[in-house]
Amino acid sequence: MAERLAVATASRSCIPLPQRPMMTAMGAHTDSVEPRAVRALICAELGDEDRLRIGPWAVSSCGEHGVRIAVEAMSVNFPDVLVIRGLYQHKPDLPFVPGCEAAGIVTEIGPGIDDLSVGDRVVALVGRGAFATEIVATRPQHQIHRIPDAMPFDHAAAFNLTYGTSMHALRQRGTVQPDETVLVLGAAGGCGSAAVQIAKAMGAQVIAVAGGPEKCALAARAGADHTVDHLTETALSSRVREITGGRGVDVVVDNVGGADIREYLRCLAWNGRYLVVGFAAGTVPTVALNQTILKSISLVGVAYGMSAGADAPMNDANLTQLFEWYEAGLCTPIIGHHFPFDRAAEAIKVMHDRGALGKIVITR
Repeated sequence: MAERLAVATASRSCIPLPQRPMMTAMGAHTDSVEPRAVRALICAELGDEDRLRIGPWAVSSCGEHGVRIAVEAMSVNFPDVLVIRGLYQHKPDLPFVPGCEAAGIVTEIGPGIDDLSVGDRVVALVGRGAFATEIVATRPQHQIHRIPDAMPFDHAAAFNLTYGTSMHALRQRGTVQPDETVLVLGAAGGCGSAAVQIAKAMGAQVIAVAGGPEKCALAARAGADHTVDHLTETALSSRVREITGGRGVDVVVDNVGGADIREYLRCLAWNGRYLVVGFAAGTVPTVALNQTILKSISLVGVAYGMSAGADAPMNDANLTQLFEWYEAGLCTPIIGHHFPFDRAAEAIKVMHDRGALGKIVITR
């Protein structure tokens, strides 16, 4: 790390390197001024994790608005499972490097960047390409945030996407108020455990739904007031009414989806809000709209990435609040799995096999 910083501190801006041949991931040589090869997890053909390989990958030049980051930690998210199988809504050209977010040290910045400096500790949300030993994040396409001094890189890598998504869901889309009750589905996953912590920080009561004693224990560790094991509970809505004195919940945070969500809708109180965050179950549900009339229910979509891009000040304010809550001990990522970089493909497989307890992090 010290060696990288010593080289980087020679200048704040990107300095062109002499032209030299460089081996790309496909084995072809090309002459380039700035790009250089780093180690990356490469998807050269669509399929399961066994098709992924670690090898050399060409990282682009820094450019006018680029930030070069020496990566220390990366986190696995559900889109990584989908994109390598060709199942994600955005299908990159082959070959590509998966990975949504990474944390590390800024080693180079473009002349158009005026709020970061070499040596800053940052987290970057880049959509794809994060599973590499070095990345270049570019504004405004990517999020780049300086992290608190006390935040280790594994926590930082596990923070932006899940906490940013859950914060946007609960604050802007769900407008959660103190003393309201929030039901979190998939509460033992990355987004779910983040939603539990954020809802508690906002002053809400939280009922967490997870599968099995171990996952329920994790949800309780995240701060849930009540946990419900959906593997043993035959009627979730009955249990929720019991917990809430017959009233139901004000907000449902659905990270799971599934073929039938009628039981989840029955958990809502009058004027309840159903937040559609994701479909980890693999099935996108359909809804009979007459169900929304019975309790004046609002179905609310949560599109974090697009919302953050459309309203950067809103997202910056959310992250500022989240970092303050982190420093206060209210929002701390629960990392159930650490993998070394050479086992990055195995880390994605754990996510695919639904073995994640909290976040899955890959470290250098």
